[in-house]
Amino acid sequence: MDRRRFLKVAGLAGLSVMAPLGLREGSASQAKYPGPFWIMVNAGGGWDPTMSFDPKGGIAKDRTTVNQSYTAGEIKSSGNIPHAPTALSPGGVLAASCGSFLDAYHDRIMVINGLDTTTNNHDAGSRTIWSGQLAEGYPSFAALVAAQALEKMDLPMAYLSNGGYDSTGGLLPLTRVSGTDAIQRLAYPNIRDPNDAKSDLYHSQATASRIAAAQASRLQTMQARQSLTSNRSAMGSLFLARASNGGLAALGEALKGKQLVQIGDVPKLAKIPKDNQNELNDAERLMQQAQIALYAFKTGVAVSANLDIGGFDTHSNNDDQQTSQQMQILVALDYLYTQLDVMGLADKTYVMVGSDFGRTPYYNDADGKDHWNITSMLLSGPKIQGNTVIGASDEAFKAETVNTKTLATDGTGVRIEPRHVHMGLRKLAGLTGTDLDTQFPLTGEALPLFG
Repeated sequence: MDRRRFLKVAGLAGLSVMAPLGLREGSASQAKYPGPFWIMVNAGGGWDPTMSFDPKGGIAKDRTTVNQSYTAGEIKSSGNIPHAPTALSPGGVLAASCGSFLDAYHDRIMVINGLDTTTNNHDAGSRTIWSGQLAEGYPSFAALVAAQALEKMDLPMAYLSNGGYDSTGGLLPLTRVSGTDAIQRLAYPNIRDPNDAKSDLYHSQATASRIAAAQASRLQTMQARQSLTSNRSAMGSLFLARASNGGLAALGEALKGKQLVQIGDVPKLAKIPKDNQNELNDAERLMQQAQIALYAFKTGVAVSANLDIGGFDTHSNNDDQQTSQQMQILVALDYLYTQLDVMGLADKTYVMVGSDFGRTPYYNDADGKDHWNITSMLLSGPKIQGNTVIGASDEAFKAETVNTKTLATDGTGVRIEPRHVHMGLRKLAGLTGTDLDTQFPLTGEALPLFG
């Protein structure tokens, strides 16, 4: 049984697998995945789009209005994208605002508003936003594109996830990485300290090679004796964990000596007093997740990545909490787009930002907002039309329908649902009509969201 078949078997068993390299030199001929790459940013808990890119001005301190934090006169636009005046300024230093973010990036950004998740349940909402299907059992889109790549080449960590909806549908293993040190130790298990070029080895190179050969021989013998699929799947996981893979070694080399990014390392944020930098802890963690994903993309070992930030389940004190969490996403996105440019990945990387669902347009007695089925998504990438808003919600934050051909809002069209977004994403990724597409079908008329 070859290595690609083992990947599929291990995935069917629901195993999370990463394949480390035994020796530093590895396989120099390991093919690099060239792109495109896909990043999914999950705002866990249900965000409030009226605080950002589907603005609804209201009356201050009036809970019976859609939004009480700003008035209609305060709504501005950057390019073609309207936005709320929401901003975050720890220690009096501007960290992010909807306006400053869009001033810099509106030409990359597509906003889909009036997106109807058809649910206000957290699990169902997260599932439909990231898979296009409300029912259980479907893989995330990130898993689909990673599985598609694995049909053509071996990749040690095709799908990275830091949380959110990351079901693989049994198509491939899932990789979770906690930091750069973990990657180094996985890439070089025979080296005591992978960050030290002079570090001792656990075994000599010759001994390590003999051990690897003996393990492979023993594994093949054991597999031949097994008839149970579950046992063979577990052995497939073991095989992957011991297989030589030069791609992971390249990632290990790229990360050698590098520390995870911190708020104070970012020039735009360095002026924030240190006592206030902890107000951006969630942004910092999101930036670190992005940092590892981008290095995995750059070295050609990964296809897709889930980034995850929570804190959006705001049944009380909605406006303050939503302001903090949404602006922290924008801080992390600013870092992400900057690094995409620096690393030469901007023309081959797609970024999607979404949440379980939205927030009700009216406030409860705790100045919070409860679950609401209408939400928004942000998208960017080489074939995404930037400076664009598709779909809309009315002043009561109910979805307006769009024409199925022109996407103009009208009274006789259809509501945009996550399945429409995912049909478009599958087309962008070249998945439409493939076995993966038909194995996990999405029904209904496709919309020309991405051309």
